Amino acid sequence: MTDTGNRSRTPLSQLLYAPASDTQTVAIANGNTVSWLQLRQRVAQWQQQLTSCPATTVAVWLQDSLEFAAALLALWHSGKVALLCGDRLPATVELVSQRAGALLGDFEHTGSLPLIPKPVAASETALPATASNALDLEQLAVVVLTSGTTGEPKTVPYRLAQLDGELAMHEQLFGHQAGTALVAGTVSHQHIYGLLWRVLWPLTGQRPLLSECCHYPEDLLVQGRQQQALVLVTTPTHLTRLPASLDWPAAQGPDGQNQSPWRLVISSTAPLSQEASLQAGRQLGCPVTEIYGSSETGGIAWRRQGDSEFWQPLPGIDVRGDTNDETAGALQLRSPLFASDDWYTTGDRAEIVADGRFRLLGRLDRIAKIEGKRVSLSGLEQQLQQHPWLEEVAVLVLDGHRTTTAVAARLTTEGLEALQQLGKASLCRQLREWLGHYFETPVLPRRWRFVDQLPRNSQGKLPLAALQALFMDSNQPDTRNRLPELLETRQLNECSWQIRLKPSAGLIWFDGHFPGTPILPGVVQVQWAAHFGHLHCGTPLAQFARLEVIKFQQVMRPEREATLELNWNRDSGKLSFRYFHDEQVFSSGRLVFNLTDPADGECAGV
Repeated sequence: MTDTGNRSRTPLSQLLYAPASDTQTVAIANGNTVSWLQLRQRVAQWQQQLTSCPATTVAVWLQDSLEFAAALLALWHSGKVALLCGDRLPATVELVSQRAGALLGDFEHTGSLPLIPKPVAASETALPATASNALDLEQLAVVVLTSGTTGEPKTVPYRLAQLDGELAMHEQLFGHQAGTALVAGTVSHQHIYGLLWRVLWPLTGQRPLLSECCHYPEDLLVQGRQQQALVLVTTPTHLTRLPASLDWPAAQGPDGQNQSPWRLVISSTAPLSQEASLQAGRQLGCPVTEIYGSSETGGIAWRRQGDSEFWQPLPGIDVRGDTNDETAGALQLRSPLFASDDWYTTGDRAEIVADGRFRLLGRLDRIAKIEGKRVSLSGLEQQLQQHPWLEEVAVLVLDGHRTTTAVAARLTTEGLEALQQLGKASLCRQLREWLGHYFETPVLPRRWRFVDQLPRNSQGKLPLAALQALFMDSNQPDTRNRLPELLETRQLNECSWQIRLKPSAGLIWFDGHFPGTPILPGVVQVQWAAHFGHLHCGTPLAQFARLEVIKFQQVMRPEREATLELNWNRDSGKLSFRYFHDEQVFSSGRLVFNLTDPADGECAGV
């Protein structure tokens, strides 16, 4: 697959009937090439499956991107709307049941909704290639279920014209650079970012897509060795965790060509620090292109930090700063993706420069009241980010016997040296004193956690529950000195987590167990697995039934780091856990829950 220079683009409305060769490759699935003819046949097969479905809005969850594309096109050509949800947890299914009439795909829990399964028999008939079957660009195509900035679930509708308009912007800017490269991604197509970049952009640009998601850095290395040209669609979560130990220069295509196979690296969902952006660019041999936008606005701007820290608006988008007293400094935009020419006010503060570019300055809408004082959590974060000891910062509010602000942060090299020299108490005190020059004393943070990585999920977001979990050992009276120090929390998928922790020497479990040689009791390890399983996976603690295959292989000692891996199987009601460090396994087992009452077994949505 090589770059062919100028690229032609197919509108979404004509996608199935474009004059692309039937034998042209549309995707790589399980190592095999899939042609456009095969895709059209699969769309026809899905359409047959939909003939008996009266619902006009159908919730979709399919893990394979090619299968997802076929089902999505079938829904559109059947006059139906696809509702996209970020996971398929029971709580999410209950939520979408209020907005959809049926489910389609790989749902494990259906609630009260009928399920449209995957077609089984192969179809030999492609859709007729006639212009009369083109889609109406004004039809409602997709509804995205998103949490928004407040955490309250809401739906964002997209007309086909909005999706097509944004795809045209990206093709205009990046199509030539990408050429016919294979599009691979670490993000799910169930979100608007993944939908646009992993599925619709490659289809309309006549470039193949990789049907499987690359969950791990090793997956990217495999693709880099197999393909001559690649586009990577990813997030800061993945780019900041590319292991330096992996042999990235070895990924030079199947012929050992002396250049990186990565033609374009796209990152979105959260801004990258300049250091992280440049480091990832060096590892992959391609500069990182960041896309700024939201579910509500679509794409807004882009940047490459090797060239400039400022964001450049996408083609056709105008920006300005709001001068209203209540929202002064807010970024406003006027976009051809909107139905009107009105200015839209975002929740982000921005500094606009003369040529229309801008710098983001944090959120406007994260306002908290601490002891009667109003404070911007984004303002606290922005100020803390200026300190030479702090690399990345997240500020949250903790509610206990008193409401306080708290800080989770990743230290710079200078900050790590200060922590070693001063100790945590003195370092926190100096940070508070420094912050006191800019904010009133009541709003200054009282809780601090320093971690190797902030607990971002697969979409690059910082789940509030994961941030709160960092403080549970000191913020909750009933867990004080009972839970480990949390160093990093990583979500692998919707019900699989890895939690890096350290059992502090001051935990009550080490008292008397055993004198002179303290070790962590096995029952406490099981307790922690149950606790974090309930916190992150939503396991029903009240329905605990029994333990299975418990093994204690190595003792866990105070101050020794370990990783707790959790996997929740909703069908069997089993939570598997494993404590390990590198190749050493401390313990493992399964907790079994009685799910006879379906309501008691629901996973909490994330």
